[in-house]
Amino acid sequence: MERTESTVVQVSPDYENSKIKEMEMFGWNLQGRQEIHEKGEAYGRPSYLSNSTYVVKTTVKHYVKLHFIRSLSLPNLDKIKQIESEYFSLQFPTPPSLTWPVIIFGMGILSLFGGLINIRSGGLMLILGSILYLAVGGFWLNSRIKKRKVAMEKCAQSARRMNELKSQLQALLI
Repeated sequence: MERTESTVVQVSPDYENSKIKEMEMFGWNLQGRQEIHEKGEAYGRPSYLSNSTYVVKTTVKHYVKLHFIRSLSLPNLDKIKQIESEYFSLQFPTPPSLTWPVIIFGMGILSLFGGLINIRSGGLMLILGSILYLAVGGFWLNSRIKKRKVAMEKCAQSARRMNELKSQLQALLI
């Protein structure tokens, strides 16, 4: 009897076929699947970068449990496991949202225009308050843009490394 190892992965139904192909790269064979209709965590693609090659773990109400097995006599298994470990530990941070900083900054601009229109009837205080509001909103927006850029760079770096690992894996399996 052949010795095997197994693992279970929870995925979004939309990502099921992609995950099966991904696991097959590492020598895993699909043993079974179970569709679950309750709240749980599953892997799925981020909606804001739908053309990307990476996935994130998210909470869903409907997911699929995939059961995989792999032979322990697979050639180069130790190297495959090493590549697999690095591949699945790559980080893809979610970029911070710009929604609230843009809203705050936009409200500052609107109040500045309101102060300029009413400058003769006490609009000077509104203008000063608006400038303060714009400064805070602008600082927050700039901070979020920088953090977003760092997160996107990290995702791009991880995606490049993911492709390098796939190439290394292909060389082992040939």
